[in-house]
Amino acid sequence: MSEVKYILAHDVGTEVNKAAIVGTDGKVIGTATDEYGVVYPNPGWAEQDPRVYWEAIVKTTREVLTKTKVKPSDIGAVTFDAMMASIMPVDEKGRALRPILLWLDTRASKQADNLMMLFDPMELLRRPVIPAMSAKDQIPKIMWIKEKEPEIFAKASKFIDVKDYLIYKCVGDFYVDWSCASVDGMFNMKTNRLEKDIIEKIGLTEEKLAKVVKTTDVVGSLTMEASRELGLTASTRVVCGCGDVPAVGIGSGAIKNGSPHLYIGSSGWIASHTDKPLFDLSGVGTICSGDPNKLLLLGQMENCGACLKWFKDELCDAEKRTAETTGKSVYQILDEEANQSPPGSKCLIFTPWMLGERCPFIDAKARGGFINLALNHNKRDMIRAIMEGVAYNTRWVQELFEVNLKQKITTLNGVGGGAKSSTWMQIFANILGKPIKQINVLQDVGSVGAAMVAAVGLGVYKDFDSLEKIFKVKSTFSPVETNKQIYDRLYDAMKRAYKGLTPIHNILNR
Repeated sequence: MSEVKYILAHDVGTEVNKAAIVGTDGKVIGTATDEYGVVYPNPGWAEQDPRVYWEAIVKTTREVLTKTKVKPSDIGAVTFDAMMASIMPVDEKGRALRPILLWLDTRASKQADNLMMLFDPMELLRRPVIPAMSAKDQIPKIMWIKEKEPEIFAKASKFIDVKDYLIYKCVGDFYVDWSCASVDGMFNMKTNRLEKDIIEKIGLTEEKLAKVVKTTDVVGSLTMEASRELGLTASTRVVCGCGDVPAVGIGSGAIKNGSPHLYIGSSGWIASHTDKPLFDLSGVGTICSGDPNKLLLLGQMENCGACLKWFKDELCDAEKRTAETTGKSVYQILDEEANQSPPGSKCLIFTPWMLGERCPFIDAKARGGFINLALNHNKRDMIRAIMEGVAYNTRWVQELFEVNLKQKITTLNGVGGGAKSSTWMQIFANILGKPIKQINVLQDVGSVGAAMVAAVGLGVYKDFDSLEKIFKVKSTFSPVETNKQIYDRLYDAMKRAYKGLTPIHNILNR
């Protein structure tokens, strides 16, 4: 092993940045977080001033160094995992020419439809290139800027993503890793190169995009300006890192091919490493992994923990007061209330598509709701129904893995903030019909994953399979067969509900 004590990993999310100092053994020494808001100027629009990211990086870096008393000279490298599929046009000095169009922005639906006529999705998949099929993809966003803001399109020196911007702020040049590039609609996952013909068809050149490198590549050391701002030494190396989903794939401990993990955060997914590209038009497909030698088969759901958070924020004032007086978290109290409702929530179904959905189906107009709500239902039933509804949706994704793509799933590693809930993990085990292994790395899973990508890049570990030993199983939740019949019936009803509600969603969410 090379001489590296700690790695500073920044987990850059839609509304929060988390700085984590991680030891080379995968243990988190300390964290610091900073929140920033999303601006919604019009329906379907979602933007941010990218300066908030760097301000958060600076603030949390200094805060975590102070909190842990780790010497700046002991930080062997800085790295990132970040949300993917946002677009920011910048000038030659890396200054944003407009607010960033976030991954959840859906203004470019017309441009996405036009691209479906410009490119053959099946031909792109054969290359393999992930087609830009929805308004949330990057190419439609670029085309929207080209059509609606031509002066900005013409002035842009680069079109970059969130992590590319932060790398630039650290080292003074633009780099994108394979995992983030693999979702931009222009990257060939077999050759690991950008596709020139696609780039030219949308009116760009390779020079207008960040340089493509491996997740594990050291892209430079901190500039003098960056080191002063962050309070680190100028000799601190910068490892490119990866997207948030691939980082979780590493941090989940499910590193070997065919070993799946279940992530429950604001969004959620089932994912499993693989060697070959696989795709299903319902939304399951491969992207590049945090491990440059693997791909990651992914079925990502748009809304998971975000549904429970919405309910907590909007309808749980009493639980918040109880939390203040008992010292428990609000989520612990919600668990206790959910446990007082019977399995199946008295036949109450919650559909978790509150921000549209990308898997198990692609539909930006789908929305959430309670189905079969009756006067005999109470808040406890609604809380449990939310947990079960997310699990039904996840079972649908699992079905795509097993039935459509013939990927056998026996157990899943459970990670993310939602995996802290024993109640929810047992619900998942029962509805999925699979044992769920709760891993010791839960809410810091992205940070640990990014740090371990850097550790491999720095030579601390010879390869990614060597990382498996640092992950431990905290608890295992095995399925209880007693309630299988009611869960099967409600799962089938939820799938039917989507088909029946689609025409209504199309009328209401034009």
